[in-house]
Amino acid sequence: MNNYFIIHGFMGSNIENWFPWLKSKIEMENDKLCIIPQFPIQVDKHNYNSWKELLDIYNYEYNMINKDTIFIGHSTGSICALKYILETKTKIKKLILVSGFNDYYPDNEDALHRKLNPTYYVEEQFIKDINEYVEEIICIYGDNDPYITQEALHGLAKSINAKEIIIHNGGHLNSESGYTEFNELLQYL
Repeated sequence: MNNYFIIHGFMGSNIENWFPWLKSKIEMENDKLCIIPQFPIQVDKHNYNSWKELLDIYNYEYNMINKDTIFIGHSTGSICALKYILETKTKIKKLILVSGFNDYYPDNEDALHRKLNPTYYVEEQFIKDINEYVEEIICIYGDNDPYITQEALHGLAKSINAKEIIIHNGGHLNSESGYTEFNELLQYL
């Protein structure tokens, strides 16, 4: 049975953007399960290690992350998903990174974001190893993301040999950019 994990981004929620919509679409098929964990957003728990602890429960206690799993990460959730797979050496079916980036610091980033995001980043010499654990990787991003440069979005995709899907006027592919539904994503599941 395929199962899906949607990983939200920085200071995000499991009920925002297109996440609930996608969960309902996935679960319309009887043999599929979609989990959208709510990761801690408290400042002292908003870091990779705290998020990893929650994913470890699904992985090791419930055995829900396996060769039939599809991870879908949004923004910071993308690099969290990628780092988790690398660190745990867990083989999964597919990794879909939406508006994903690594080791990037936007000019308009606040001090909290600059402090917390680096805990999720993956060192460049290790990032290419993701292909050992994932059958297929897709990076989807807007051509006018207001937060992340095209260079950073493309850079992540290139560094992991991912298929790139660029959405015209997609912004950050979040509700702020009009994405409470994400039909373009369905064809890549």
